[in-house]
Amino acid sequence: RFAALNGLAELVHTDPVAAEKGILDLAALYRALLDHGSRPAAPLRDERVLVERYLAVEAMRLGRRLEVSWAWDASLEDLMTPPFLLQPMVENAIKHGIAPSVSGGQLDIALERAGHHLVLRVVNCGKPLPLVLGNGVGVGNLEARLFLAYGEHASFRLSTEGERTLAEVRIEPAPLADAAEG
Repeated sequence: RFAALNGLAELVHTDPVAAEKGILDLAALYRALLDHGSRPAAPLRDERVLVERYLAVEAMRLGRRLEVSWAWDASLEDLMTPPFLLQPMVENAIKHGIAPSVSGGQLDIALERAGHHLVLRVVNCGKPLPLVLGNGVGVGNLEARLFLAYGEHASFRLSTEGERTLAEVRIEPAPLADAAEG
């Protein structure tokens, strides 16, 4: 997020109108982050809106170096999940994969049913993630939220497939039904 502030500081001199829009977008993002994180559960629709705001801020900084595609099953948007399941995966993909790559990269975001599971997936091309470094704070927090909400009925996986890095959350259906009712 500091990179976004630095980018806005530079933009103030070259394009003040765009800088003002960026500052307002960043303020809206911070308000949304605070609101979203204060709830024990939220519909997946809210997570998508949060990620779209985050991507708007990153797009100002990265420009054409960031390409985003969504494969999002809107019929699953009302399901209640813990906050910040998708956003940290997107943030890590940009921070570790797309931003460090000179040419940028493609970010593919998906929400789908796969058999008996709900799957949230973020795939990025750019700089491949060196998985030997271990998991950072964001991944640890994500795994903790999943475990607290679903126990053994959810999992997180981070892997590479050639030049692509894949982050995936899988949730089994029984806890989904409980979460949707609560």
